[in-house]
Amino acid sequence: MDLLMVGVAALCGVAAVGLVVEMVRNRQPGGLLLDFLGLVAASVLVVTVWGVVRLFGDRGDVPVWEYLGYLLLVPFCIPAGIVWSHGERSRGGTAALLVAVLVVPFLLLRLHDIWAAGT
Repeated sequence: MDLLMVGVAALCGVAAVGLVVEMVRNRQPGGLLLDFLGLVAASVLVVTVWGVVRLFGDRGDVPVWEYLGYLLLVPFCIPAGIVWSHGERSRGGTAALLVAVLVVPFLLLRLHDIWAAGT
């Protein structure tokens, strides 16, 4: 995996630990954790832009539509989880946000696999 994707996955891991702590405490994520999730979402946008730029370079036999589909899905995961978490003011809302944060590294891994298979 590329270093940028590994960094974003590590940020997601840190955010996941913070969300598990909030779930155990039966609290909604707030303040510092939401700011950190904003940083994670911004880093996901950087990965998305970088992925689109890679598509215009030498891409070999990468299936463009499949790669682009995963690439454009990734930036919506965390904002959707935040909206869901604010709509559900219980432990379940925090769990939904945790799932959204944990989905991002798996989508990034899938992006890496698609790219590696095509080059």
